[in-house]
Amino acid sequence: MNVDRELLERLRAFHGHLGPFAMLGYRAGRLALERLGARSHFGISARVTCPDHTPPSCFADGIQFSTGCTLGKGNITLTPSETVSVTVTVNNSGAALTVVPRREVMAQFGPWMAEADDETAALRVLAMPDEELFEPIS
Repeated sequence: MNVDRELLERLRAFHGHLGPFAMLGYRAGRLALERLGARSHFGISARVTCPDHTPPSCFADGIQFSTGCTLGKGNITLTPSETVSVTVTVNNSGAALTVVPRREVMAQFGPWMAEADDETAALRVLAMPDEELFEPIS
C-alpha cells in the first residue's frame, strides 16, 4: 500500500492522533466531494450524523478535515445519532450526496484497535476500497 505520509501527518495534527473513525470520516468526505465534482472549503456544506461520544464522534473531525467544512464557517452541522453518515451539498446547485459507512466495517474497529493500535486500524480503513467501506451510493 502506497501511503501518503503528508496526509497522515496533517490528519494527525488536525485530530490529535490517527484512528479509524477519523480516517473513515476523511474517506467519506473525499468520496462525496469526488462524486459531486466539488471543491473543498467553500460553496459546500456538510450534515454529519454520528454518536456524540468518542470514538465514533471522531468521524466528524475526518469530515471537517477532508471537506474543509468547519464550525467557524458555519457550513457543517452535527446531529447526534446512533447512525453514522454525512450529506455533502453543493450550495449553488443543491446537488447533494449522502455517504453511509457500513455498520459491519465499523464493528471491526474495536477488534482491530485491540489487536494492534489506533493507527494500524486507521491504515486498514485507508487501504480499503470504497465499496467495502460504504453502503452503495445511488
